[in-house]
Amino acid sequence: MENPPTVFISYSHDSEEHKNWVLKLATDLRKHGVEVKFDQWDLRLGQDLRFFMESGLSRSKLVLCVCSQKYVEKVDGGVGGSGYEGSIISNALLQNQNLDYIIPVVVHNESEQKVPTFLLNKLYVDFSDSTKYLARYTELLERIYGEDEKKRPQKGANPFSGDLAKRIEIKTKLESVLYHTPTLDGEVSFCYDNNDGVYKIGNGEYEFDTRWSRAGSGSIHVYGLIGYKKGICDFPALDNIYEYDYSSRARTINAGEVFILENLSHHFAAIKVEQVLSSYHGDEIDNIKFSYHIYELNS
Repeated sequence: MENPPTVFISYSHDSEEHKNWVLKLATDLRKHGVEVKFDQWDLRLGQDLRFFMESGLSRSKLVLCVCSQKYVEKVDGGVGGSGYEGSIISNALLQNQNLDYIIPVVVHNESEQKVPTFLLNKLYVDFSDSTKYLARYTELLERIYGEDEKKRPQKGANPFSGDLAKRIEIKTKLESVLYHTPTLDGEVSFCYDNNDGVYKIGNGEYEFDTRWSRAGSGSIHVYGLIGYKKGICDFPALDNIYEYDYSSRARTINAGEVFILENLSHHFAAIKVEQVLSSYHGDEIDNIKFSYHIYELNS
């Protein structure tokens, strides 16, 4: 599809955790070519909230309703922005009973009612199990691009043809969503044997590639535009990061230490290595746990 559909995301601001989950979904979709209309990117201070919602809903070919428990309650109760968006969508449904551009996305919803009343007849995609994020995300992406209509099995091709290589390439691109957290602050647990040891943090001009490889017991190699100051265990203030040593593009960092990473847009992130596991040194897996803070331009 040369012109992928525009997707509008309707959701409620339940909590920072929920907002960050929706941000990750929106980021992953955009990275795979989908034009996403999303308040965290497109609604600026001073703009008309109702106009944004009305124009977003009317100009998008698909609408994702992120049905958390609070979203369902707000829509059914007509409360807040979610309730207003719900009324617009439900009126559209009343006018056209065959309307299928609305896709319910269920997450953070432990109630028996998974979707608002007006969407009860809609088939939804369920993200409740975080371990199945990739499978559910792929299912959603197939629906957005219309690939779900092509699932009828066809006669197989030569397994050594280029088609197999293409499928593996697509699979690899889809799996990249597992190695990216788009928020400015976060904690990551990452098997650094995978994805060439690369895990992305942040988004847009504030995106960073963290690169890791095995070192000694309780330590790990990091790569990039690195600032290091031995023994620092807390995130420094932005004004203090010039004190770090940026002379090396590879460092060995011990568990508990903090280092600075600069990206190509000349923004900075502080990264703390929380734990290092190494199969070479007796652990079951190669795994790095780290926390991070990305400094915004005016922070």
